Parts: sequence; structure tokens; C-alpha cells
Amino acid sequence: MSVASFQLDLKKFAKQLDLDLELVTRKIAFDLYTDITQMTPVDTGRAKANWNIGFRNINTQITDNTVFTPVDIPKGAGKHAIYITNHLPYIGVLENGSSKQAPSGMVKVSMNNLKSRLSSVIR
Repeated sequence: MSVASFQLDLKKFAKQLDLDLELVTRKIAFDLYTDITQMTPVDTGRAKANWNIGFRNINTQITDNTVFTPVDIPKGAGKHAIYITNHLPYIGVLENGSSKQAPSGMVKVSMNNLKSRLSSVIR
């Protein structure tokens, strides 16, 4: 799913339900972030602790932290691009199913779940 088509779906979703697009964007980004982090396999905790949210810009930080601390999405952030990223060198390997805890990945599964939820509401 491309970013452009995803944005169009959000606009249609918000318009159909007569909702504020900024609020819908923040809520969906937060739900997606929550799903991804909950699905991230935990061995040391470092992979989960390195999920970042960037507002307008991609957050490329990497931490040695092994304790996951959820990030809030502030009011107004939904007016701009929201990026959910993890820059650990091995996150792609985890996403591609190297862990028995998440054999189908985290992002792919979370995006498919989100797409299904949005599609059913839009219909």
C-alpha cells in the first residue's frame, strides 16, 4: 500500500464518519504504533525499545535501552506526516520472520490488520 493511497483512505474514512482528519490520523498512527510494538519479539527488549515516532521527519535514533517506553502523539501532529520507524540493523530480519514470536513480522501484519479495519468501516 502506498503512502498516497493510505492518505486518501484516511480522508475518505474521516469524511464518511464526519470526523476530524487530524484526530483520526493521530489515533490510527497510535494504534498502528501500539500494534507493531506489541507484536515485536522480545529477547533483550532492544528491538521493542527502538520503535520511534517521528513527526514531519523520520526519527533515526537508536538506543541501547532495553525497556520499552511508549510515545505519545501530541495534538496537532496529525496535520503532518507521522513516521513509525526502527533503525536497528536487524529489524528487517525480525520483520521477515526470523523470530518464532513473530513469524509473519510485525509491521506487515499490523498494516494488513489496519487496512482490513479501515476497509470494513469505509464500506
